[in-house]
Amino acid sequence: MQEILIFALVPVIVGALTLASWLLGRWQVGPWLLLGPWQIGPGTLAAGLALVATFFGGWQRFWAGFRDVANRRITVNVFVTLAIFVSIAAGEFLPAAVIILIMAVVGALESYTLDSTRRSIRGLLDLTPPMANVRRGDEEVPVAVAELQYGDIVIVRPGERIPVDGVVTAGAAAVNQAPITGESMPVEKLKGHEVFAGTLNEDGRLEIRTTKIGADTTLARIVHLVEEAQESKAPIQGVADRFTVWFLPAVLVLAVIGYLTSGDVKVAVAILLVACPCAFAIATPSAVAAGIANMARRAVLIKGGIFFEIAGRIDSLVVDKTGTLTLGRPKVLEVISGDGVPKDEVLRLAAIAEKYSEHPLAKAVMALAGEKALEIPDPDEFRIEIGKGVVSSYAGQQIVVGRDVFLREQGIVIPARIEQAVTDQSDLGRTVILVVRSREAIGLLAIADEVRAETVDAIASMRSLGVGKITMLTGDNFKIAQAVASQIGVDEFRADLLPQDKQSAINEMKNKGRIVAMVGDGINDAPALALADVGIVMGGTGADVAIEAADVTLMDGNLSRLVEFVQMSRKVLRRIKINIFFSIIYNVIGLTLAMLGHLTPVMAVIFQEAGCVTVVLSSTLLLWAKVPGLKRRG
Repeated sequence: MQEILIFALVPVIVGALTLASWLLGRWQVGPWLLLGPWQIGPGTLAAGLALVATFFGGWQRFWAGFRDVANRRITVNVFVTLAIFVSIAAGEFLPAAVIILIMAVVGALESYTLDSTRRSIRGLLDLTPPMANVRRGDEEVPVAVAELQYGDIVIVRPGERIPVDGVVTAGAAAVNQAPITGESMPVEKLKGHEVFAGTLNEDGRLEIRTTKIGADTTLARIVHLVEEAQESKAPIQGVADRFTVWFLPAVLVLAVIGYLTSGDVKVAVAILLVACPCAFAIATPSAVAAGIANMARRAVLIKGGIFFEIAGRIDSLVVDKTGTLTLGRPKVLEVISGDGVPKDEVLRLAAIAEKYSEHPLAKAVMALAGEKALEIPDPDEFRIEIGKGVVSSYAGQQIVVGRDVFLREQGIVIPARIEQAVTDQSDLGRTVILVVRSREAIGLLAIADEVRAETVDAIASMRSLGVGKITMLTGDNFKIAQAVASQIGVDEFRADLLPQDKQSAINEMKNKGRIVAMVGDGINDAPALALADVGIVMGGTGADVAIEAADVTLMDGNLSRLVEFVQMSRKVLRRIKINIFFSIIYNVIGLTLAMLGHLTPVMAVIFQEAGCVTVVLSSTLLLWAKVPGLKRRG
């Protein structure tokens, strides 16, 4: 409500002054006051109020017009400034005030649309907790995040989000930093490791020395990047600028012709006023702003209108695998047991050992045990070895669950059959944890990233939108890439790639004349994201360098948003073309009526600004426009 009042303030003041001017102008009464040769009456006051309204509401546009003239540029601001000053010189004060009033209303609508984008973005980026626990001597004191200082030691417990960018000074934990780096598996953080604001402490306790706060954090930088994006122009918007360059001289010629043929200066003024290309000028930015706001509500942040135009024409899509096509959430894909041991027993013992653990791998084990409805009693003892595994006991038996390196450190012999299974599963890119009962390795669990549920539908939907070639790029080995590629239905894949290899693949496609969109998630994708015609980053925020390199951010990491973005791009382009068409029609009709003398200056203003209102309302409809989204299978 407060924002609406702010946006309405200028048009309300200008409107009040203009209305008073109009009412006084209709008051047919003699002068109120004689000051020597000057007679001050309703007409004089009406003209004065109209001038105040004009300059109060239009001084910024006039200043921009004079600046553009000084820079030898013919813009819409130059056109408006000229029309207003010619109107004032001809004694048509009320028309000048009316055109400024309507432009103020249109500007308020545009500002509201832009602000709704900013508010949507800020709401989506509300990942940093408002309070933090800070060490003050021997005590932990709750402090507002906004009041944190560089060097503060922040305490983060299991399940809490990290409020600052910083360096771990004590403790150990598995941190889910997929939003920042795109890593699919949680990362073990120990003393000296860097952590980021907005990431989640899965388990353990961390003490973090603050290195970045407030606007310096990764999350805060996104708001700045997107707000900067609203200032960028789509290539189609250049049409308006080019249009004004030749249109202004043409209208000046028509105004002179109108004056010479009619002998009435009001005809020339009406021609200038009705021809102001305001509607044409806002046809693109208003539609782009509404499209950006709509997408922000859908958790898609777009850096500028140019990417709407490009996305509507892409014919090739390149997608990273890890963290993009996959969830970044581990899942037990296979349970392998030793001789004579049932698989469910291997799983049950692993679940008993991991029951108290908050580690994501433990959650994957517990999830599968839950699916199989296994009864999982509490362990008698439980100890976590950060980054290695867990040691527990139940019913007099010691249970160890962890990596093969950890088992060897414990002096546990791994049977050849189990060791071969470890090798086979590792070759498939899976994380392997072994299960030991009473110092005997009885089996293993193979865990890997899960393909996103929407991936197959998203790929099919992109193909239905006319994207002719879809390629998966990954640094994983050939076997993993082949398995995922066949599952999701891409046209081709390339494996064992380094970041520079991904960039080379993009460059190769562009050299063939293709318009390429790249979807990635982390630092290793940044070179390719920067080179692509449209770079799209996954995850809540992406790594700093990925955000800088990318043009679009899918905040919730859902590939269906990619489809919605392309669909919205086409809607925005269609709306821009419709807006331009109707603005031209308004100008042609208005100029014809003005040349024939059928429009007074006031009527010319109202007719011309009706086009602006129509364009803004047309664009505003995009705020609530719906897109079909995924094309579901079956």
